[in-house]
Amino acid sequence: MAKATKPLQTSQKKAKDSKDFNFSNISSLIDTISKKDIISIEDFDKEKTFISTGIHVLDGLLSKSILKGGIPNNKITIIAGPKQTGKSFISLNIARNAQKMNYNIVWIDTEYSIEKTDFDMYGIDTSDTNKFMLIRTNIVEKIKMFMMSFLDALQKLKDSGTDVSKTIFFIDSIGMLSSEKEKEDTLKLTMKQDMTRAKQIKSLVRLITNDLGYLNIPLVCTNHVYLTQDMFPQTIMSGGEGLYYAASVILLLSDSKLKTGEEDEMSLGRSGSIITAKSAKNRLAKPKKVKFEIDYSKGINPYKGLDLFCTPENFDKVGVAQVKKVIDKETGEITYQPSTRWYVKHLDTTLAEKQLFNRKVFTPEVLKSMEPIIYEYFKYPSYDECLKELEDIDEKLNEMEDKDVLSSDEFNLDDDSKLFE
Repeated sequence: MAKATKPLQTSQKKAKDSKDFNFSNISSLIDTISKKDIISIEDFDKEKTFISTGIHVLDGLLSKSILKGGIPNNKITIIAGPKQTGKSFISLNIARNAQKMNYNIVWIDTEYSIEKTDFDMYGIDTSDTNKFMLIRTNIVEKIKMFMMSFLDALQKLKDSGTDVSKTIFFIDSIGMLSSEKEKEDTLKLTMKQDMTRAKQIKSLVRLITNDLGYLNIPLVCTNHVYLTQDMFPQTIMSGGEGLYYAASVILLLSDSKLKTGEEDEMSLGRSGSIITAKSAKNRLAKPKKVKFEIDYSKGINPYKGLDLFCTPENFDKVGVAQVKKVIDKETGEITYQPSTRWYVKHLDTTLAEKQLFNRKVFTPEVLKSMEPIIYEYFKYPSYDECLKELEDIDEKLNEMEDKDVLSSDEFNLDDDSKLFE
């Protein structure tokens, strides 16, 4: 069980001045409870950090931020999809960016598919075995025992004052996990359906979730998907329902062909993949979807997908949109009218779409100007915002009542379209 963090200290002076009960009245008891490792008391002042995927629009989908966003640093993130949709690609990008932030990496390979050359190709340093560890097994019970022992050791280090938060786990992939029973049945040459695998996977994530949160350690898992046999098939992850409950973020990936015009007869009809990432579950941002590209020759362009927010409505803030600059010859007044090409204000130039996605266009200043727009697009409404919306509706109803609109027989209370005319 994860030991509690140090409880928040409330003002003792306020407690003495007030006759109302607050937690400072039992602060000594709270200290005792936390020190005895009974519960975890969260410190809300602790800064929440994220690890970038290397793709700005995907970071926005995950965390509402393209500047400091990405996967959460203390939760389970699952990246699922069919074959060749970029699951391992995104995971390796996260590992590289985590290493830049001085994270220690534990990579659990259940498919026996990755080699040192693969990590090297993605810019991940494997030379220091004290900072990088590759584990190979596909038995879920063994992984459960390894991770629990590992996390227990980290907890003891943290309790002694060592910062262990710069550690990240990867499981690639959960879809290939097997159970001890499945292995034993196969060795006995008995073809029995394994009913323990999903339970063991659920047990794994149930046991480690709290410890990961307490230690501020993220877990990134890739997973396979399949279609149900229903009349209207649905995409379902392998491994049982326990994963849906334990994960804070679940990305479902799909792909279509990327054609650049540079294909030859040996290119299999594509130069890469256009990836659609759908947020099937996200506790941090609205479930939405974004698109980005993986080019087989050029890798990934981190700026792809940002054009979604470069609209004429946002041009005054961002300075990039499909508009053209028009100067009135008589007055010298500058206006911007709709266009099929992209105008970049800080460069004072017009570009074709294929010239758009680069660091000269999306400068740090442009990305900073896009940050609040993207935050508003992906964020859940707050309680106060919902309350304000209800108050606005009440006000509109009162106005209509004053104008005797509500007395009309044609007015239908079930149809709220009239509230917003």
